[in-house]
Amino acid sequence: MMVSGLLSLFLIVIAVCAAYAAFHHNPPQCGIPQIAGNELILNGLETSPGDWPWHVAIYHRKGRSMEFACGGSIINEQFVLTAAHCIMNTINGFQLAPNRIVVRMGIHDLNVVNPKSVQQHEVGKIHAFANFTRFIDDIALIHLSTIIQFNDYVQPVCVNLEPNITGEYGTVVGWGLTEDDDVSTILRKVDMPVIDPIVCLKSDRTLFGQTLDDGLFCAGFTNGTAVCNGDSGGGIFFKRANTWFLGGIVSFSQTRSDGTGICHSKGYGAFTKVEKYLSWISGISQMKFVRDSDVRTCKAIDPLPGESYPNHLPRHCGVYIPDRITGGKSTRVFEFPWMAIILHRNMQFLCLGTLIHVRYILTVASCIRNPLPNKVRLGEHTMGQDKDCNDGNEDCAPPVRDYGIECIITHPRFTFPKRHHDIALIRLGENVILEDHIQPICLPHSAALRHYQPPRYIVAGWGLTDLLGKLSPVLQKGTVMPGNRSECQEWLNGLRGEPQLAEGQLCLGGGNDSVDTCAGDSGGPLGYGAKLHGVRFVQFGITSLGNTCGYVPTIFTDVTYYMDWILANMRE
Repeated sequence: MMVSGLLSLFLIVIAVCAAYAAFHHNPPQCGIPQIAGNELILNGLETSPGDWPWHVAIYHRKGRSMEFACGGSIINEQFVLTAAHCIMNTINGFQLAPNRIVVRMGIHDLNVVNPKSVQQHEVGKIHAFANFTRFIDDIALIHLSTIIQFNDYVQPVCVNLEPNITGEYGTVVGWGLTEDDDVSTILRKVDMPVIDPIVCLKSDRTLFGQTLDDGLFCAGFTNGTAVCNGDSGGGIFFKRANTWFLGGIVSFSQTRSDGTGICHSKGYGAFTKVEKYLSWISGISQMKFVRDSDVRTCKAIDPLPGESYPNHLPRHCGVYIPDRITGGKSTRVFEFPWMAIILHRNMQFLCLGTLIHVRYILTVASCIRNPLPNKVRLGEHTMGQDKDCNDGNEDCAPPVRDYGIECIITHPRFTFPKRHHDIALIRLGENVILEDHIQPICLPHSAALRHYQPPRYIVAGWGLTDLLGKLSPVLQKGTVMPGNRSECQEWLNGLRGEPQLAEGQLCLGGGNDSVDTCAGDSGGPLGYGAKLHGVRFVQFGITSLGNTCGYVPTIFTDVTYYMDWILANMRE
């Protein structure tokens, strides 16, 4: 979205985590720390409490005492992912009984068990991969006997779904040996790149020649920065947008030639590739991992003239306190709680939409036709910020939430590039949890609203500020005035293919010093306050064709015209 002249608007978003269906109450947003801010990290940096709330300490019981053995990662409220060798008896190599293992989470200093942050859980069952040997298929799931209580210090991590992570930089955390061969009781971290398999193989053919396969990858440096004894079972995490993903599990590393079994500080570390084991993880934990190839389309219904369809739209919607908007400006947190960000794989931004029901997102067909979306993010306000707050940092929103997609419903007569019938619904994989920062918008479903003509409209989005302008991370808003249809058609006549302004399209904006949409705003709402159970914010349009940032009018899909189509294609 943009504003010519003194006021600047809207940002292209880069945003992202798979939506998991295993949580009983309010599921936390995976991979986002809530506090700002069998092998260990050489030449790493100390972390602060709460930095890595998914990293756990795994202990082995020996008589009445407990001995730290490995790290692990929380992936949902009852499962921890670690290396298979971490749940084996170090003497005879057999799998330990569940009562011989204890998991502590929320811990930062191994010598300090703070009751305010640390939880200790017993183990109900252990699942090691069936083909595990010391260097092959080194992965295990620990099924806890009690439910994890998520808080600022204990959170789940997202699971990486990308098959190719070579060249990416990840962060490894752990309590292993330091560069001085001393055990660090404080959790440390180090950043390291994923190495090309050929480079890794050439570094040590004896070690990696028999182990390096599609379920293993190498990461690290040869300059003294590496994983070491004590880091095993911990993860290597990749940050995409503002979200952390578990990509690998520390398995083994090169060792010194002196027979001590201590890691070789100038060699690569080997990691079990989590992406290869997604089906196995899903089968045990019942977690749902949605890849691009899993997103399907649902057959759309073209409503019959005169046919009535059930109204599943929520009665409580569009709660909005309007203020005077003379140009464009940043919104306040909670002001537009229906805004949805539609994401492709790796949390890459595709376009916008609006929450219209706990299971449905309204958007345009043109922005989700290729590539297909993978997730929908709700509750966002400021990109790249862990916590969104109004002035004074006292009125803060809960974390954003990401939801998987069940299917996409595109209007059957949509045409591109004319953008006729440019409308689509996204059915989410689970019901949205409504909070103050996540609420549905109202639609003009009543007879009165279908005939209502607002004197002006409000647009919102994160698009470009102008064609060559700077980007703002904050959700922006502004008013646009109804346009002249004949002038719109004159502009369209100059486009390739001679598109015609269709009956289901609105024309707004354009001209000097005007607020308008820009690249990145497609699928966003066009609305205004109207009488509906009081005064509510009602969506009358969807940004369809408007990448010229105010220099010419923007075309919006007319929501009123398509109300029957929307109702016909929604189900409980």
